[in-house]
Amino acid sequence: MLVMAAFLGHAYQWRRFETKLGRLQQQEDFKVFHAKDFKANANEFRGWSEPKKTKLVNDLNELVRKNLAEGFAVALERKRYLSEYRAPPIPKKMNLDSQYGVCFRACLAHLLDRMTARGNRDRLNIVIERGHTNVWDCERIFNDIKSRLLRIGIDLFGTFTVEAKETCPPLMVGDFLAAFYSKLIKTDEWLETRISADMTAPPTRGELTFIELRADALKNLKINFEKIRRMEIEEWRAKRDARKASFLKKERPS
Repeated sequence: MLVMAAFLGHAYQWRRFETKLGRLQQQEDFKVFHAKDFKANANEFRGWSEPKKTKLVNDLNELVRKNLAEGFAVALERKRYLSEYRAPPIPKKMNLDSQYGVCFRACLAHLLDRMTARGNRDRLNIVIERGHTNVWDCERIFNDIKSRLLRIGIDLFGTFTVEAKETCPPLMVGDFLAAFYSKLIKTDEWLETRISADMTAPPTRGELTFIELRADALKNLKINFEKIRRMEIEEWRAKRDARKASFLKKERPS
């Protein structure tokens, strides 16, 4: 099971959040939140008591709730990824996403829905944590969707940046949410706490969304790719034929 989690906020919210996160780091005497270390009481969290750990969890939760627009997460089982997405048939010239990339694509789709609900007046800048093998697959997906949107006159995507938690502390809360969501899935609590990702209203502050991939979601990625590829071929042929017709018209003697 792969889990990807993220938080959404506008520029001012992120600046304010980072300032307050820095204060919390000093107050609780830790530099970087790594979920694995936190759960195992290792490295920076060695010797931490349960009450102290609980306090940090509550403080991080409160910090996110009061300062950012939304947190969201998506999970994808390896078995489902292989059987529904990687299995034939595979459209011609389709560069298949990694499992990590499919989760990233789902997150982008959710963000595009949010931006559409706000009238497409925002610009989306992504900061993703360095370290995962397929992080650059996400950059390819981001740039591909950005290019497709620009071709139809929609300019929503800004920059894609890869950072480490040490240089971009807000990335820590993504790890925090991913660990929380993983725990919910393993204990089946998520069945009671999940929130539909089909909402169209703009997010309220501190909202939490668990994105569920529909039964046909992975299959539709391939179907839609083929549809778009055929549309692009037809558009290219139409432009080619128009150029030929224009050239012949110019060359025809009067």
